[in-house]
Amino acid sequence: MDKYMDKVLVFADKISNNRYLKAISNGLMATLPINIIGSIALLLAVLPIQGWTDFINSINIGGYFSVGYSMTVGVISVYASFLVGHRLATEFKQSAVPAGIVSLFAFLMMTPMVTLEETTTLDMSKLGAQGLFTAMICGLVFARLYCFILEKNIAIKMPAGVPQFVTDTFAGLIPAIISGFTAIVISWAFSFTSYGSFSDFIYQILAMPLQSLSSSVGSLLFIVLIQMVLWFFGIHGSLVVGSFVTALYLPMDVENMDALASGVARSELPNILSKSFYDLFAGIGGAGGTLSLIIVILLLAKSKQSRTVANLSAVPGLFTINEPVIFGLPLILNPIMAIPFILTPLVQVLVAYLAIWSGIVPRLSGVQVPFGTPIFLNGFLAGGWQVAVLQVVCVLAGCLLYIPFVKILDKGKLKTEAEAAQAEGHPQTESIDATGETV
Repeated sequence: MDKYMDKVLVFADKISNNRYLKAISNGLMATLPINIIGSIALLLAVLPIQGWTDFINSINIGGYFSVGYSMTVGVISVYASFLVGHRLATEFKQSAVPAGIVSLFAFLMMTPMVTLEETTTLDMSKLGAQGLFTAMICGLVFARLYCFILEKNIAIKMPAGVPQFVTDTFAGLIPAIISGFTAIVISWAFSFTSYGSFSDFIYQILAMPLQSLSSSVGSLLFIVLIQMVLWFFGIHGSLVVGSFVTALYLPMDVENMDALASGVARSELPNILSKSFYDLFAGIGGAGGTLSLIIVILLLAKSKQSRTVANLSAVPGLFTINEPVIFGLPLILNPIMAIPFILTPLVQVLVAYLAIWSGIVPRLSGVQVPFGTPIFLNGFLAGGWQVAVLQVVCVLAGCLLYIPFVKILDKGKLKTEAEAAQAEGHPQTESIDATGETV
């Protein structure tokens, strides 16, 4: 078992520290401010309150809210291409901004052109959700090519005494030119294929199959299961699977927001699952759905240790910070709590999915809520009061799972605490040795 766990730890460490996956995860995470700006703008533009609608129309600001959305989430792939390339260059300890610019240029080169009323321009649909996988690939490939050329010292070298920023600029010229013209050649080559462009090729060959696969609730359940098994063995499972969750499910949020902006009703939005769905339901209160555990301990447990840990963990748990209960109870390598710790987020995901799939709760708009927003408030912001109520139902489902195991754990802790108190209250001060003498 130890040998097996060593291999698992090594594999998980390689995944969580893989520079390419970290670049994708950190790069897409860096788009959060833009996503939030666009989300708020979209909410203000489509808020279904007649008084508000009349007000924004009277001051002619509604159209500007829509433009704010279009210039943020509507072109999210533009930001992602730069940020993924930037983060990858940072991982390789090379000039990050030029690498990001090269990645952005490559992405724009890979985006197909369309002709509208005798005007040729970029296909705007490929700058949003449909272009996100192309943006990630361009960020990885062309930033890595730029860094590789720099590592080989293929650069223009300036004489001593030249200001450092000038030296750095000229050092990056050759890598940037090679990377840029590589992107031009690849874009030209794909114009002869049946796909017409590299972006369309990636969307049809990679993006559509992956999104089709990830749209299945079974896929999300499998990802959450892997996350929780890793957590049980002391590995930060959320970090390990975070790159995959962001890459697979963020485009689904963007698709929902695009549809909502175009006037589609909430019940007709294309995706049930999304990154916001994962954030809201795949473990409410943190990995393991520990808000439910805290509630059960505070209501039923009598152990002083358990109640102390729960009291300390209650407020952080409302902000999805659950390290105090995970390591304080503990839940790591705790065989008694393994079953509810692993199963609770799976049950919460399934309950939420069924509620939305059946139409009882409307689909999520795709609005991105910052990490750390209090539970229930984040649900309200992401989908309205129905989503917040669904979170309450999921927390109650988690409580039912935790109750029998908390009782077992509490019984053992009470026994241990009683034995410790007895030992402290009645210390043994003398004993009889083998010869019968008092010691």
